[in-house]
Amino acid sequence: MQRLASIPLCFFLAAGLLVSGCTSQYGDQKTKVNYYPQCYQPVNQLRQDENSTGKSTAAGAVGGALLGALIGGLATGKASGAVAGAVAGGAAGAVAGNVYGKSKAQDRDAAYLHQYSQQLGSETASMNRSTAAAKVAAKCYDEQFKLAANQFKAGQISRIEFQDRYNEIRSGLEETSFILNNTATTMAKKDSEYQQALAEPYTSAQPATTTTSSSSGAAKFKKGAAAQKSTPAPAASASRTPEQNKVATQAAEWKSSREDLENTPP
Repeated sequence: MQRLASIPLCFFLAAGLLVSGCTSQYGDQKTKVNYYPQCYQPVNQLRQDENSTGKSTAAGAVGGALLGALIGGLATGKASGAVAGAVAGGAAGAVAGNVYGKSKAQDRDAAYLHQYSQQLGSETASMNRSTAAAKVAAKCYDEQFKLAANQFKAGQISRIEFQDRYNEIRSGLEETSFILNNTATTMAKKDSEYQQALAEPYTSAQPATTTTSSSSGAAKFKKGAAAQKSTPAPAASASRTPEQNKVATQAAEWKSSREDLENTPP
């Protein structure tokens, strides 16, 4: 009866070990991925592989605890023996599971570092996988922010969509900053760039119709003025008085101006 009573206790201890292995060293996931799955992928892969190592550790702990409880209970015939066996077996199983999980993770890390080196260059040689993954993700988010800002200024996306895109980019950069141990200065700089982009909405998307019309009208006016200047004034006649010559000159100028106005399209 005492042996049976010790079984729930063993499961409780094993469950405690399982939960303790689920806390992420990369912090809580804050990013809701909608627009940029390719940017979040390196961080997501880190989390998946970390969980794999944690699961291996927890599985070893559970198996070791159950085996230890069984051996301890059979050896002593007491619940205290089963509990002691569960604790010892759980600890040994957790260590064995963790070692196995990390050995598998090392192989994966080497493969990912080779992949990241193609994007970051030789600097990857001095990084571990988590640092390289965070830098690749941050680089991707920076590029996508510049693209989204240009699309917003060009009127290709709305203010609401730009806001949604930036929220995703910002949360992704918060996660990479946590991994890289960056200060809040990085996020403050990005917020400043975002506000600057909002301050100039749709600038390059506005057609310059008014300017074109004004320029066209000014060109026509200059053309008419030039034509008026190029129209030669009638030569003064020796048989006319100075007053008659002045009247003839004014009449010729008025005629030229009227013809320019008639020839100008509405």
